[in-house]
Amino acid sequence: MTRPGRAAAPEAPGAAPSVDHGSPDDVYRPEAIDDLVDRIVAQELAELRRGFATGAEFALTRPGASREPTLHRLECASIESHLDRRSRWTEPHRRRLAADPAYRMPLPALVTRQAARGLSGVRSCKVCWPNPTGTDPRPLRRLSARSLGPQHVGHVLARPDGEAIGTIVRWGARTGADLFGVEHDEIEIVTSTGVETVQPDAQVTIWDLPTDEQAIRRKTQLFQRFAESGDAVR
Repeated sequence: MTRPGRAAAPEAPGAAPSVDHGSPDDVYRPEAIDDLVDRIVAQELAELRRGFATGAEFALTRPGASREPTLHRLECASIESHLDRRSRWTEPHRRRLAADPAYRMPLPALVTRQAARGLSGVRSCKVCWPNPTGTDPRPLRRLSARSLGPQHVGHVLARPDGEAIGTIVRWGARTGADLFGVEHDEIEIVTSTGVETVQPDAQVTIWDLPTDEQAIRRKTQLFQRFAESGDAVR
């Protein structure tokens, strides 16, 4: 979804809330580091919660200074760990914080759909296909019909150009006969809109995206994390 130019994002990713670091002697004690991490996490979660409360649907992450920010859906699996701020503070990060109390890890910026449509100089995540403008090409995957497995249930079956046929409900191998009565193996794919019958070696196309069930589960987890009181957030 990269467009010409680099307009400033409406919410700057990686902005670090200010925290009182205490005296140098206090900062380097392990218990002081634990306390500082607690304060940093509390302020980061408060900032994320404010963004969520505005109706944000997307997260903007900056993987590195030399790379463009990436736009994700909030329920994207690839940013789950970025939103779980406490788990981010592993021992190496704590050691770096002990050496430099001003050290912070980038904080995703939560943005609304309207704000996301106005962004420029950003990339779309290939895992979740944010598509805020409705014009991004769908991430497609092609495989042989015989390669379909349980992991594909819930994915959208599509035509070669990406047009949706329906959500895969189940599939199975069977023996069919052509107009001349000659039997042959085929794969029957049952979707939410009907039945597609193809040869085992035929190429089928699916939307390479999380299933609706996965998206709903992650959205529920987001509401539990950000829509409740601060004491309930972990």
